[in-house]
Amino acid sequence: MADRIFRICCLTLALMICLCAISCKDKDVDDDNIDDTVTLDMNTEYRLAEDLPRGDGQRVKIVLLLGQSNASGSSIVSYLEKNSSPKDFARYSEGYPSVLINYCIDDHNACSDGEYVKVDLTCGAADGFFGPEVGLADKLSAAYPDETVLILKYTMSGYSLHHHWLSAGQRGSIYNAFIAFATANMEHLADLGYDARIGAICWMQGESDTTAAKADRYFDNQSAFVSYLREDLSKYAEDGGIYFIDAGISNGPYCEPGYPAVNDAKRRFAELSPLNMYFSTIDEGLTTLNEPEGDPDFGHYDALCELKLGHIFAKYVIESYLVRG
Repeated sequence: MADRIFRICCLTLALMICLCAISCKDKDVDDDNIDDTVTLDMNTEYRLAEDLPRGDGQRVKIVLLLGQSNASGSSIVSYLEKNSSPKDFARYSEGYPSVLINYCIDDHNACSDGEYVKVDLTCGAADGFFGPEVGLADKLSAAYPDETVLILKYTMSGYSLHHHWLSAGQRGSIYNAFIAFATANMEHLADLGYDARIGAICWMQGESDTTAAKADRYFDNQSAFVSYLREDLSKYAEDGGIYFIDAGISNGPYCEPGYPAVNDAKRRFAELSPLNMYFSTIDEGLTTLNEPEGDPDFGHYDALCELKLGHIFAKYVIESYLVRG
């Protein structure tokens, strides 16, 4: 009997360790003990293809999509097909020729190789996955049927604002690589004759900042981060400035224990300026609990929720342009 109890205890302990490992998947290991001056060896060279026609002064709206894996696109295309109407899924699959994207995910692990391609279901972190750009394009193409909208997507899955986008409160290695990406694209568009201006930044990040120490610093970090963005991108800003549209993180197991503190920091930051916008993905009903069936990936949004994330981002982008008049 004693041996049996001992074996049960061992199995229980092993199960608890496995569950803990799953809940920490993609988070930075012992991230609070990383030196704040840590840097990643990021690629800052970006090829820009000559696939766009000459702009001849054409005004172009630019939307930046930044963050970690839920911005990269880690939701499963097959579940989107399963849970969408055939008509809607055909539209997502065909893509949106008037909404183009140049994307760099996980330091070139997935990218459009410098080309501006139509947004469709192939712009996610890997084959078979998609990101919020699909929902963005779905709404923006309808709102601006006679315009070309460009999305510049730069995301790094699993990395924190505290240690990687920033470093000791200063511009970090991911941040600097993104600025190189954005600058290269904006200068390239100008060279092609486009009047391209950045109107909004869509930010889906915070899951890797949910340890207690990093969550407590999120407000200060985000305040510095957005200040740097607006300073470094001011040359390319739309009239009225660059809006910062911030999505809250989920309350799923992956985001415990710090999601309330991170989301509160995001909400408080939004109150600092009319150019800051925040929405709660929890209140919007976005979930990470159902897919894949039987073995859910608690870190990433279910397919229809990822689509809705993009729809909500687009709603605020459109609102930001209405406010400008």
